Amino acid sequence: MKLRHRACAKRDRTLMKADDVQEDDHKLGHLVARMRDAAKQDTVAIKDVMAAIGGRGIIPFLLVPALLTMSPLSGIPGFSATSGVIIAIVSVYMLLNRDSISLPDWIERRSVSGQRLDKALAKIEPMVNWIDRHTRRRWHLLFNRPIIWVPQGLCLASGLVMPLLEFIPFTSSIVATGVFLLALSLLVRDGRLFIIALLPYAAVIAIAVSRLI
Repeated sequence: MKLRHRACAKRDRTLMKADDVQEDDHKLGHLVARMRDAAKQDTVAIKDVMAAIGGRGIIPFLLVPALLTMSPLSGIPGFSATSGVIIAIVSVYMLLNRDSISLPDWIERRSVSGQRLDKALAKIEPMVNWIDRHTRRRWHLLFNRPIIWVPQGLCLASGLVMPLLEFIPFTSSIVATGVFLLALSLLVRDGRLFIIALLPYAAVIAIAVSRLI
């Protein structure tokens, strides 16, 4: 009986550790920590960032470019446009229900200084920690089809428009914020965050319709 009890206790501890690992994979801070590890190199290419956050599904590849475009890195010429292309590509893969993605070589070779990446991530880390404390799995029924096509479609549209906003100050970062909130809600399965993320898009659509009438 003691042996059986020990075996059950060991199995329970193993399951708890597995749950902790899965929970970490859905924490934004965990992704940031992985990217900061990658930033220890002198130069960090997009393929290096992809390797650092890989193995956690396809959503981080949507979340990370949006997050970085919200950081001081958005000031680098061409950065927002490249992020928009990545967001659009990943969104298409999500709409097609694919589990893996493939980016063009010219995108994967784009790089940034490791020191600059680390500084940008350090600046947004307090915000990331706050987000992790206030997001959790809830209202998960909103993430079933066909409802889930709504955030995926909005992310696709946002990614397509971001390269066009490259030369208009702050606009790419604003659009990236919308993508970030939608992608984060998909990662955490936080239905309340999903509703909040839809509000700016609903406001833009309402304003556009009102001007057409």
